Amino acid sequence: MSRLTTSRQWRRFRTVTAAITTTAALVALSGCGGAADAGAGTKYLVGFPALLSGPAAFAGVPITEGAKLAVKEINASGYLGDGKTVDLKIDDIKGDPAKAIALYRQYVADGASGVLCCGLSSEAGALAPMIKQSKVPAIVSSAILAGLAEPPYVYRPVVLPAESGGLYDQFVDTVVPKEGIKTAVMVVTSDNDGMVGDAKVWKAALERNGVNVVRTINTSAADTNYTQAATEVQSLNPDAVVASMLGTPAALLSKSLRERDYGKRILTSYGVDSAELFKSSGGGLAGALFAVPFQAGFTTNERATKFTADYKAEYQKDPDMYGAQGYTAMWLMAEAIKQAGDKDPSKVADALQKVSKQDTVYGELSYKNGQASLSGKGAYLEWSKDGVLVEWKR
Repeated sequence: MSRLTTSRQWRRFRTVTAAITTTAALVALSGCGGAADAGAGTKYLVGFPALLSGPAAFAGVPITEGAKLAVKEINASGYLGDGKTVDLKIDDIKGDPAKAIALYRQYVADGASGVLCCGLSSEAGALAPMIKQSKVPAIVSSAILAGLAEPPYVYRPVVLPAESGGLYDQFVDTVVPKEGIKTAVMVVTSDNDGMVGDAKVWKAALERNGVNVVRTINTSAADTNYTQAATEVQSLNPDAVVASMLGTPAALLSKSLRERDYGKRILTSYGVDSAELFKSSGGGLAGALFAVPFQAGFTTNERATKFTADYKAEYQKDPDMYGAQGYTAMWLMAEAIKQAGDKDPSKVADALQKVSKQDTVYGELSYKNGQASLSGKGAYLEWSKDGVLVEWKR
């Protein structure tokens, strides 16, 4: 297939796709044609063990919504070829990594071409060995566990804010001097490897900017009462609290802090990018500031603008970061299936391995060793007292 043909295809689908720019070898691969089972009327099974209930549902539900919207666009546009469609099978793991493993095995037995997975780092850590053994490729939707991406079977379009020079480094370098932060207390979800890894990056960035991290308070992902942590913060009275925490714990901590009249800045991750979490914080997230690669209404990216409109039309609400993650993950899988031209997961894995760039709602992602990266600072947002996200004025 020529580059001209590829360009024409892109123009045909640009209104509904987050298309992926691949290497010349991948373009050549797409012209090879698929096996007999990939003809007209073919359905490509993609499994998705999802977080539809439990504490992480605030993220898991929009992730699946984004993935389903992508599938709707892929199938309606004929992106995979005439009569070829994605059959996305979504099942609730109920927050249980063991359930995710059982479902992944079932998808493999059912002939899946690939799997979307791994909303949480705990799930990712449990599934990764199984994925590599079974050799059915997986696209990680949101887990930030360090070192997770591992071609040819595990790929992650998730932008890792803790990478060197990434969102956290740029965020701290920009915000700390502007807000005159001199002292900070860190609160960490210490039984989550992703949050522990992020905490090291937060601390190094803070100290590089001359901030005295006076204490680090360790908490558990299962904690529901943050009275002790909040009381300890109040007694130390730092200029800022830095929460390297999962979304729900960060919201509950913020609630406890505000109830104890701690009115200073809270810096945290985009895990709090959820109107549902703002409500559960009782307004405690007001003043919480974070960096995010995508947020509806705060980007001029053409694909982000269209995604926002389509998502709102489909679900009667604006997408959040998690919806964007599910959408991006599904489009990456679809492009690999398209280029492989075959249901065979090994051929889909080969196609994924050749992806170098992806044009997405975040902007252009670059892939190295299966991990996406984004050059750019994203948006810096804070929750207002009215529960509205507003852009931080740099």
